[in-house]
Amino acid sequence: MNKKIWQAALLGVLLFGGKSAVFAQGGYADVLLRMGVASRSEAMGRAYTAVIGSPESAFYNPAASTAMESRMIDLSIRALPLDRSFSYVGFSTAIRPKSKNTDVQKQPLGGGLALSWIRAGVSNIDGRDSDGEKFGSYSNSQNLVNFTFGLRPGERVAIGMTARLFWNRFPNIGEDDATVSSRAFGFDLGTLITLADGLWLGAVYKNINAKFSWDSGKLYERGTSTIDRFPKHWRIGVAISRLHKNFLFALDLESSDKQDPKLYAGGEYAILPQANLRAGIRDGNPAFGAAYRFALGSRVSYLHYAFVAQPDEVSAEHIFSWSFQF
Repeated sequence: MNKKIWQAALLGVLLFGGKSAVFAQGGYADVLLRMGVASRSEAMGRAYTAVIGSPESAFYNPAASTAMESRMIDLSIRALPLDRSFSYVGFSTAIRPKSKNTDVQKQPLGGGLALSWIRAGVSNIDGRDSDGEKFGSYSNSQNLVNFTFGLRPGERVAIGMTARLFWNRFPNIGEDDATVSSRAFGFDLGTLITLADGLWLGAVYKNINAKFSWDSGKLYERGTSTIDRFPKHWRIGVAISRLHKNFLFALDLESSDKQDPKLYAGGEYAILPQANLRAGIRDGNPAFGAAYRFALGSRVSYLHYAFVAQPDEVSAEHIFSWSFQF
């Protein structure tokens, strides 16, 4: 019985109080969304609401999917302490229907499409009783699939929506090795306005209708059901490249119904035609990175790296990404 009590207590910590320990992002349901995605956005401090040109852009603002110049795929992994893992795959392309009509007013609407998958997990979580004796080892895995669609109702205005499907799973909990899991569905709405050549304004409203429903009935007879709602986020950002042809600067402001406002800033400078340096700051945490462009057969490919300081982490994060156009 004592073991059951401690297992139930551990589950409560993992579900509702342990996300800070597991992912170092706080105890809210949207922890996976707040881990970022790939190297470019991380190196630029996640100031990405108005930045265009990669599948990462569609993750932060669904309207940015309409601004892709070619089809692109992102692959990313990161080195994390505390037996954690994180990987990301993203694809994005613009949709530009062909028309024989030369009248600009009668051209079909352009758009954009993006898909991405994120997986994060942690293993080797010790379950211990009040005497410090280990009674088990636990793990958690989370998966997120994003489907994004955008439209351009005007030459300088784009709108978009992202539908998100989450899976959160705790296997082998309890004496019968039961699995406790939950799914959630939510969506984001975004807009992107080209104020002038090289000047963009973006806004997004995130986590609409998203919530986890947890049921501990599989663990013990008098289990309970709990709703864990995602915080809703509002974000506005600006990106500018017209100050210098080799320099991009971005600034984001984010607010939430459950968290204090946060400021994000970042920049990217092309030191060579095929090499970029990046730096940013995310709510006071610095980040740095670089990218190298090279030919892979007849295609253009990129290698990205980001270093992100984490004051509440055992060590900083190292993020590696590979992007290629096709």
